[in-house]
Amino acid sequence: MGKAEQQEQLDRIVRRFADVAPPNWARLVGNWEAYRGPTGELTLNYLTLAVVDGGDRWLYGQVGYDEPLYDLVAELNRMAAADVPDHAWTVLDLEVDQDHTFRVEFGYDPPKRARGIHDEESMGRFETYLDRWVAEHGPRPPAR
Repeated sequence: MGKAEQQEQLDRIVRRFADVAPPNWARLVGNWEAYRGPTGELTLNYLTLAVVDGGDRWLYGQVGYDEPLYDLVAELNRMAAADVPDHAWTVLDLEVDQDHTFRVEFGYDPPKRARGIHDEESMGRFETYLDRWVAEHGPRPPAR
């Protein structure tokens, strides 16, 4: 699979993530860890979160599981593995803003959460995400 096909798949992921987001979302945050089980099957350990305009304050929480989104991310991993079988990404970080601009980062180290490591990289940065958002955007959403 070429890079153009992978970019198209990433665009599908962004659209699906936005489709399943809660109303009034301002930013979506996704983190998927990919690893192979004993028989080679792909498993994704994921966090899908949203910063939401709650009117008088910012809210932050988990976006519900969505099988089509999961399948799109799994397919992106398979596409990457088709290009370089021994070096597919193991971690996908994705932030999507309301205007559908997005930032993506791929990691290649062994996934941490899936191995029970809950440090700043694997969990802490998501637990403090709302604090950093409020520090950058203020305690209240702009007036609607």
